[in-house]
Amino acid sequence: MAMKIKSTHIVKPAEQTWNGTLPLSELDQIAIITLSSHLYFYDKPTQEDWLNPQNNKILNTLKHSLSQVLVPFYPLAGRLSWIPGGRLKLECNAMGAELIEVESTMKITDFGDFYSSSENFQHLLPRIEYYEKPIQDLPVLAVQVTRFACGGLSVGISMSHVVVDGKSAFHFTEEWARLARGEPLEFVPFLDRRVLQAEDHVSGSRMTENIAAENMDFFSQLRYFGEVDNLEWGKQVTPTFVYLTKDKIERLKEVANITKELMNDNGVRPYSRFEVITAHIWRCVTKARELKDEDITTLIACVDARGRMEPPLPPRYFGNAIIDIEISSCVRELISKPLRYACSKIREATTKVNKEYVLETIEFYKNQKSVSKYQYIDDRGKIRGPSYGDQNVLVMSWLNLMGRSIDFGWGKEIHMGPPIVYAGDGDFMITPYKDDGSVVVGVSLQPKQKFQEYMSYPIE
Repeated sequence: MAMKIKSTHIVKPAEQTWNGTLPLSELDQIAIITLSSHLYFYDKPTQEDWLNPQNNKILNTLKHSLSQVLVPFYPLAGRLSWIPGGRLKLECNAMGAELIEVESTMKITDFGDFYSSSENFQHLLPRIEYYEKPIQDLPVLAVQVTRFACGGLSVGISMSHVVVDGKSAFHFTEEWARLARGEPLEFVPFLDRRVLQAEDHVSGSRMTENIAAENMDFFSQLRYFGEVDNLEWGKQVTPTFVYLTKDKIERLKEVANITKELMNDNGVRPYSRFEVITAHIWRCVTKARELKDEDITTLIACVDARGRMEPPLPPRYFGNAIIDIEISSCVRELISKPLRYACSKIREATTKVNKEYVLETIEFYKNQKSVSKYQYIDDRGKIRGPSYGDQNVLVMSWLNLMGRSIDFGWGKEIHMGPPIVYAGDGDFMITPYKDDGSVVVGVSLQPKQKFQEYMSYPIE
């Protein structure tokens, strides 16, 4: 695919913003520590003024509105830097976000259903040189606008996962689009992370002394950036995309909720769409791997802590509020028992995530001398942390996130999704597919054919 960079801009907040160090919570310091991305495709705008190359209205609108939205969302105009223990701090210094304009010889039709050609997605996202520059020289937010030969375009938005989780990222995108359309901001972000913040790990004087000696060199702090070949990393697999229609999802829910104990009139909440899909995929992956009956398989899932605190976090809390949980089962039981057994294991584990659970998790990370072993590098699957093992599964879900129907002024997107190119063996992601209730599941698994066979079997 021929790509040509037309222009690159550093966009700073339109007004003066608060300047200083924004402490990060323990939940900001773990998991992905580079960029996480989402990608939008748009048909050729129908209004002529959007197409006039003389005024470049698309780029100028995005540039102007980005400078506006960076005023309330000023952490995204800052820069990260290392502190002891593999941790990071965020300097709110208004250095700005990066906006890149690119032209491509491709057409939107070349992407088909947007999943069969997902290997091209990496070209539609900003290229941030984590492996060549110190982290304090890199933007926290970068955007790439790619114009296709057909007149359509894509907008690839990449944000540091240290600064935001998925819910925060989509909150930002929605507000940015509102300002681009000339509408007022709807929800101001809640930026005070002290509600999820542990106490300082070391005294300020010792921290200052150690930064220069231990942490300012990006590669010396995270040496595995340059030593990937010397470590045992998760196997990288191109995902297989499986489509689940609304009817099939309803069938899964019907099978899982078959017992009277799970009926609404008994006051028990039926198993959700997420629970039944995740349970079904977990079982099919386990069958395809042909594990031994006595093996233990573990499902790693993410739980949003916002509504599980007492009182709940502000609904527009801006930062990471995700807790990872592990759900284990004997292979024999997972496969031989009905679907509702796997659902019950998921329900049991997620129900335990309450205020005490969240605070205990934060306290655990706070007490770690270094959190480097709990970090991995890239949500695009280029480099990531140690393998979860051939028996385990990691699920990520976009089912309850916002960020759809994003209109910057020329119309809503025709497709939005995660730019999955590669992922670790055993990873799968659930995203909405169409407005008809269907979903698409990207599954990265080595025994793909067997997995697809099990997925095609009648649901029992």
